[in-house]
Amino acid sequence: MNLEKLIKRVTQEMDKTLSDLPVREKEEILSLVKQAMLDTSHRTHRELKETAVVCCGPEADLAHKIQEEMDQKRDMLIANLSAMS
Repeated sequence: MNLEKLIKRVTQEMDKTLSDLPVREKEEILSLVKQAMLDTSHRTHRELKETAVVCCGPEADLAHKIQEEMDQKRDMLIANLSAMS
């Protein structure tokens, strides 16, 4: 699942649904949704890293490589989401 596409789809649908609200209120709601998705992504990322470390305990080098790859993907996701604001 591509989180950036999901956020774009959800915010577009919410934008249509909230069309009767003043712009400021609508932007606040959309911002809350984006932040909730980011928070969920961070929490999931953290839990997956912990799982990788537990699974790869004896192969700590492999766990660190997996962690670095996940960190890079998280950073790219955050940059993409921040650009949407």
